[in-house]
Amino acid sequence: MYITKKDLLNETGISYGQLYRWKREGLIPEEWFIKQSAFTGQETVFPKQQILKRINAIQELKDKYSLEELAKILSPEVAERYFTTEDLKIIEEINDNLIPAYVQGFDKNNFTFIEVLIMIALSNFKASSEISRGQIIEIVEGLKDYLPEMKSTGFILILFDREKDYYATVYEEQAQVFIDSRLKILEKIHLNDLSNLLKLKYRKSFNFKFDQEEDGKLDFNSGEIGVSPV
Repeated sequence: MYITKKDLLNETGISYGQLYRWKREGLIPEEWFIKQSAFTGQETVFPKQQILKRINAIQELKDKYSLEELAKILSPEVAERYFTTEDLKIIEEINDNLIPAYVQGFDKNNFTFIEVLIMIALSNFKASSEISRGQIIEIVEGLKDYLPEMKSTGFILILFDREKDYYATVYEEQAQVFIDSRLKILEKIHLNDLSNLLKLKYRKSFNFKFDQEEDGKLDFNSGEIGVSPV
């Protein structure tokens, strides 16, 4: 069952600005903003039970915690979950042979949810292109300082080249980005699509927990980080 944006704002008493600020901060998942055809063109709807519970939780806790702290409580898979190199080997979409390149590029052995999505995107790209291991490392090194600023998965990764030199940029889904026409766009990847795949396919392997318990109470125990028995 879905609720329209207009009805959601009326029922919860929040403003349009608050709703989209919470989205940008990662408190409300990008994938809950669903576009549907309407007489006026398009309208945004939300999964009613999930969005109402989430907004109720935010309203209850926003005076006790900062928005960054709330993101960690409400969306632990994005905000605070870390994956080891052993975890990466479980994810079939990540090329095992590229794991050392990711370790070198990110200069660490533990990775955030967003960084794992970037690895999946680059592994898929490697399978269909001539990009080298060294060029993968260069792309990771070019992106890594910006990824911690991403509080949600509502971003698009663009991969492009100029005479076999490969580059990447990441921008919010709602933003307009104009790429220099001298650069050839090779891939445009929605991180939300990869996030949905990862959370659905590996929910048991990584003990992903979604939102609140059925009784409406928050589940503050996000489980162990890393792999749990299936």
